[in-house]
Amino acid sequence: HKFKEINAAYEILSDPEKREKYDRYGLEGVNDEMGVVVDVRAPRKGPSVNHPLRVSLEDLYNGKTVKLAVNRKVIVGETKTCTKCRGQGAVMEVRQIGPGMITQVQRHCDACGGQGTIAETKSERKVLEVHIDKGMKHNEKITFRNMADEIPNMEAGDVNFIVQEKDHDLFKRKNADLLVTKDISLNQALCGFSWKIKHLDGRDIVIKTRPGEIIQAEIKDENGRMPFIKMVKDEGMPSLGNPFIKGNLYIAFHINFPETLSEEAVSTLRGVLPDPDEPAMYDSEEVEEHHMELADLKHFGKGGAVTAGSEYDSDDEGGPQGVQCQQS
Repeated sequence: HKFKEINAAYEILSDPEKREKYDRYGLEGVNDEMGVVVDVRAPRKGPSVNHPLRVSLEDLYNGKTVKLAVNRKVIVGETKTCTKCRGQGAVMEVRQIGPGMITQVQRHCDACGGQGTIAETKSERKVLEVHIDKGMKHNEKITFRNMADEIPNMEAGDVNFIVQEKDHDLFKRKNADLLVTKDISLNQALCGFSWKIKHLDGRDIVIKTRPGEIIQAEIKDENGRMPFIKMVKDEGMPSLGNPFIKGNLYIAFHINFPETLSEEAVSTLRGVLPDPDEPAMYDSEEVEEHHMELADLKHFGKGGAVTAGSEYDSDDEGGPQGVQCQQS
């Protein structure tokens, strides 16, 4: 079996046509007359080129085709073996490292750039049709095979367009789902509302509450308090590869409460809303009554006077130093 493999390899090297393929791509899968298979190794490939492609959310929803021009180097005429390195891509250099002492150093051939071959190239302008499919995501790659610069004895690399999703004024996206934020008044939260928006495909859609539906100020779950969320099914982004199946549209609500109410409004609300306040029974001359002021939680823990203990703490942290006594 080993002899057959050696014989097959010899046949490749002795055949000019097969030898050319070997020089260009390395070992190829070759079947000889006796059925011996030489190991397969993929041909060497040149570097790929990446270009960012900024795309609006509308185009990612609807799909789009754009024409983009790229410049690439193509080989003109025949590829010749470098005479300086004899196709090796490297040359041996003799250097003197001391009196009567020399060493040999291998370095890349500067005549062929380490390729082992020399070819004349020209610049070519190519117009590519870039298809942006419905539902594509940020950083998705659109690849044009072998459209990068041509390099002797190598397969040309690829040209990749990397989708860069633009921010949208209304919608936020995560995979196939969309999110919008809606500010509503307390009246709308309690009594209902309707909201018309223009979707990414140009349709006008109306989002409205059902009769008697209440929009909460927030919800509480295992992660703490979160904005109140509602969902419109199947009004999200189309799925890549299956655009008829869409994600969902989520709405996060923020309720704007009024700062003050008239006595008449308070009386009316107290009469119609459930769970009105039951005033505590007390003698105003025997207890202290307080009204609240607007506050910022950032100031929590900073109230009260600065104590002596805190002054000593500030000394340790590089704060103002106390008076020092010095003997004369």
